[in-house]
Amino acid sequence: MRIFMSTFLGILIALLLLFQNLALASTPVQVTSSSANQGRPDISGNTIVWKDLRAGNWDIYRYNISSGSEAIVADTPAYQNLPVTSGLVVVWQDNRAGDNDLYMKDLVLGLEQPLVTGPGNQGLPSISGTHVAYVDDSSGSNDIYVIDLATRTSQPVCTDPASQWQPRISNSRVVWQDNRNGKWDIYMNDIDDPIPNGEPLVAGPGEHMVSDISGNRVVWQEHADGQYDIYMKAIGGAELPLTSDTAYQSSPRISGDLVVWEDYRNGNWDIFMLDLTSGKESPLATGPSNQARPALDRETVVWEQDNAAGDYNIWMIAVPDITPPAISGLNPAADSTGVCPSPTISATLSDNRTGLDPGSVVLLFDGMDVTGDASLTDTAITYQPGVVADGDHTVSLTAADYAGNIITREWQFQTSRPELTIPWRTAFWGSYGDYTSGILSVNFTLKNSATGTTAVGVQALVSPASSGVMAVGLPSDPVDIDTGEQALVLVRYLIPPGVTGFTTTVYIGCSDTCGGQYYFPGPPPEN
Repeated sequence: MRIFMSTFLGILIALLLLFQNLALASTPVQVTSSSANQGRPDISGNTIVWKDLRAGNWDIYRYNISSGSEAIVADTPAYQNLPVTSGLVVVWQDNRAGDNDLYMKDLVLGLEQPLVTGPGNQGLPSISGTHVAYVDDSSGSNDIYVIDLATRTSQPVCTDPASQWQPRISNSRVVWQDNRNGKWDIYMNDIDDPIPNGEPLVAGPGEHMVSDISGNRVVWQEHADGQYDIYMKAIGGAELPLTSDTAYQSSPRISGDLVVWEDYRNGNWDIFMLDLTSGKESPLATGPSNQARPALDRETVVWEQDNAAGDYNIWMIAVPDITPPAISGLNPAADSTGVCPSPTISATLSDNRTGLDPGSVVLLFDGMDVTGDASLTDTAITYQPGVVADGDHTVSLTAADYAGNIITREWQFQTSRPELTIPWRTAFWGSYGDYTSGILSVNFTLKNSATGTTAVGVQALVSPASSGVMAVGLPSDPVDIDTGEQALVLVRYLIPPGVTGFTTTVYIGCSDTCGGQYYFPGPPPEN
């Protein structure tokens, strides 16, 4: 018998969709048409924001990808810079009061208001949900703070006397570059479980700068051996180099499984991308001009690009999704044996790009389509087949994302149930008192002969006997017997005077790991 697991990609369909998606996204799209300078783009969902010089001073504009409409966010005579957006609000650095403060605008209500003001400068905002991380120099050095947009309360993230710079936030985690060791390292703090002044995430030789975070992954640019390269680290994991070209790479940004950065390998700044799922690196925006300061949200990347007049405009591209969903967390595990006869079949489904298409999910059990009987959520599928026969079983799970990429995962497992036998027994008088009282002890040796299945809660239930013999002592504590293992069950019998032999049957009860009940050699008699 050969037990196997295989992964099959819908190659023909996936390739056709790959060519279709590449055609749709092969040409970058210019977002802004003004001849003036635009820069520092950011994106969330359908909203792109940037700073714009068309009125003679830096203002904040936004663009709706779905409607193709452009609108002014802030256009005071002062200097507005470094906008970031969550899709619902825009936050930027603003010097209308003579120093840098943070302002925000609610895109739903159209309401603009100051967010963080006061002595010193507040700037370099980064937004995630309802939290904004920023730099504050009111203490005389650059510190990191976070403000909650819902409560308008700020909390310190790092106030170490050294300089902190470039904060980035994802959910409750904040990362930044920190100079407390005399060079730039990457530090991190969690605003839900803060450590005073944070903890080092990336240190050691070289300079570590301009980081970004998405979930539990952090990317940064590292200066060593005379050049900048891009590195990544999952929190709690090892540092991984993402680029190896001898040219400069800088300004990394990460969203889900995509990392983008500026790259100088062609003699000017281009935008390159790495898909962490496939491990494939590819150029996104190249050409004789400079493409710089990328930002991304899921599969949409924006950047600033210089034109023939030397000014910068905002461009975007939709990254083609050629990676199928992931199927993991198989239960029962692939190639497993000794699975109980009433298993729960389940798997975890995920897609970090266009998203899982629930209508594409098909679950086969032993060749039968059981999708309609399964429970499907956004992240998992579960099926209860009931009691199945002992032996080999095959599960096949197919899923696709909204880009049409297909994956099929097939695996096998083997079910079996406990099989208890009594290969031998030993009778003895436990003491002289037992002998004179006619109390005979019998040790029954129980063996679990099943393949890979534990007999749970093994217990002697009754033991009727012949010749007037009565069982007067059964063990009260159940035991578990693993496959191939043995256990002793002691039963005591009252032997009437004159009886020299008798027969008895010990009825044993147990369950499997799924709770199924079994009796050996069969169900016990009722009386």
